[in-house]
Amino acid sequence: MSHGRRFPGTVLVAALLCAGTGITAPPVLASPAHSGAHRAVRASGTSYYVDPDGSDAADGRTPATAWRSLAKVDAQTLLPGDTVRFRAGGRWTGQLGPKGSGTAADPVVLTSYGSGAKPLIEGGGAVDAAIKVSDEHDIVVEGFEVTNSGSGTTPRTGIGVVATDIGAVPGVVVRGNQVHAVQGASSGGQASDPSAGGIIVSARGKRTPTYYENLAIEDNEVYDSRSYGIVTWSQWMQREGWNSLWPDLMGVPAADFRPWTPSTGVVVRGNAVHDVSAGGITVMQARGALIERNRVARAAQNHGNVGIWWAGADDTVVRFNEVSGTKDWGLSNDGTAFDADASVHRSLVQYNFSHDNEGGFFIAVSTGSAPAEATVRYNVSQGDANQVFALSTNARNIDVYNNTVWVPLTPFIADNPDRASFSLVKVWSGTVQGVRFRNNVIYDGARLPYDGSGAVAYDRNLYQDGPVPSADKAALTGDARLTAPGAATSMDDLAGYLPTAGSPALARGLDIAYDGGRDVIGTALPAGMPNLGGLQRTAGTGRDEAAPTAATSFDDGRSTTPAALTDGSDQATWASPATGVTYPGTITLTFPSPRDVSEVVLATHYGQGQGITRLDVQTFDGTAWTTRLTDTTIDWAGNSGTVELATLPLPATVSTTGVRLVVKAANHTWGDLSVNEVSTR
Repeated sequence: MSHGRRFPGTVLVAALLCAGTGITAPPVLASPAHSGAHRAVRASGTSYYVDPDGSDAADGRTPATAWRSLAKVDAQTLLPGDTVRFRAGGRWTGQLGPKGSGTAADPVVLTSYGSGAKPLIEGGGAVDAAIKVSDEHDIVVEGFEVTNSGSGTTPRTGIGVVATDIGAVPGVVVRGNQVHAVQGASSGGQASDPSAGGIIVSARGKRTPTYYENLAIEDNEVYDSRSYGIVTWSQWMQREGWNSLWPDLMGVPAADFRPWTPSTGVVVRGNAVHDVSAGGITVMQARGALIERNRVARAAQNHGNVGIWWAGADDTVVRFNEVSGTKDWGLSNDGTAFDADASVHRSLVQYNFSHDNEGGFFIAVSTGSAPAEATVRYNVSQGDANQVFALSTNARNIDVYNNTVWVPLTPFIADNPDRASFSLVKVWSGTVQGVRFRNNVIYDGARLPYDGSGAVAYDRNLYQDGPVPSADKAALTGDARLTAPGAATSMDDLAGYLPTAGSPALARGLDIAYDGGRDVIGTALPAGMPNLGGLQRTAGTGRDEAAPTAATSFDDGRSTTPAALTDGSDQATWASPATGVTYPGTITLTFPSPRDVSEVVLATHYGQGQGITRLDVQTFDGTAWTTRLTDTTIDWAGNSGTVELATLPLPATVSTTGVRLVVKAANHTWGDLSVNEVSTR
């Protein structure tokens, strides 16, 4: 969605961004999705050399007979396996526009040779892109310094990749480049043009659906861009009522956009993007994109925007990124670290570190009939402000669990004229639905409210300072007792958010199915109840598996089913019929794999009215049930909607595939017995 236009009455504003000093790109860690195949030694092809002191009359095949100009390179049709090497420390002005494609095994490669600075390609603001790859596939662009700025204000691009009406475009790699000083408009809508910026990849056309396969943008540094940092976008984007991509910005008439055809295998990894006027990293029109291990600092410096956002995209994974310093341009102008934007399904935002973003940590917003969906888990947000979580048009199926959110009263919050409108969670639209906050640790030293949170289900979060949403009937309050919170400086510096041995967050979380198996720092999660928040103090098995299944010998009452007992929610309840209940009866949990159990925990509201009061606890060894507790009694303290936890310690830890509660008595004020959740730890 157009950042800065997501809320009524918002306009695009920008001013010219001054050059900033850089941050270095983080190292790329091993990953199954890493495009390492592009690093393989090529079996064939010719190496060509280019030197500012060379000669275009030479054959270009050795450093001593190097070509001189970009025009000479562009005139050569490159073949699979060919490599064009530019002399390190060399400098060229104009546009490098290579011709020729490779194959998956033998890509065309543009790179450098010799020692010294990266070869510099200067567009001078006179060309649309300083390096422009048009309608080519299986091509690698690596190791250049690129600028494209002059005296004008027409938005320009550093490295541009474009394909038009040619179908699948496999194997494009943009790696290890330094792109900066990219020209843009100083005011008006063009100051936030997603078709211009540091590295821009686009799929265009009206006749043949065009898309990228295994596109990799990795290990680049992009800064001082007067528009975006890194963007992928496509004319092939129409679905769910979203019909055009800002034609006033993109230069494509609204009638020329076509049905959604996503790129696949898109990886944006290990890039350092900082000091840019608009968005940092944006991936659009993709299926299964991976955005990981990037560092984005000081995005949106001259226009309301976001550090990392994605749109028109399904099954996007956003992980291991650090986003900081995104600038705020007012209550409805973004400024957040992450954004699940227009027409996104099943996004996964995990293992990220967000800090000091003036607009907040996360926003979900869409357009037309399209949803904005996301699971947001095992992240740390530190010092983010304004609307820490913002939920706007068509934000749906937003599951926020096991995050640590640390919001101190910073000078930015304390002195901001809009402070009265700041929120920890802000619901902007009546179309927001299916939002859950579970298992989070939230320190709210700024005492930000939860505005419009009637649309949000809160469940078993730990609140330190600040208000507590009335909807959280299983809320924990008080000091989270973390090790040294509030002072993390990088993704590698999050240990201060570990719970101490006396923390109330330890092993209190809801058991959530398919939780990813690890926390933000890599500690394996337990089978059963995890810690609240983003960090696990004690490692578990790390299994990423389904929830236990539940069954009962009691019938079901009040339109409930036993599945509510293990659904990772204190709000959904199982109840027996109001009449005909006889004892003993059983409630049985079957685990997807064996687990160690030391305690069984029952969550119940209205315990004095319908809670279990006497029971045996049994475990299953694969062939028989063994009784571990006999005639254990539970004395419920309350009779309200507030959820109580009853912990039943076993005499010793047992490895088991199932737990059975043999219920012998319960309260029957309304005729039935009821349980919200049965968990183990």
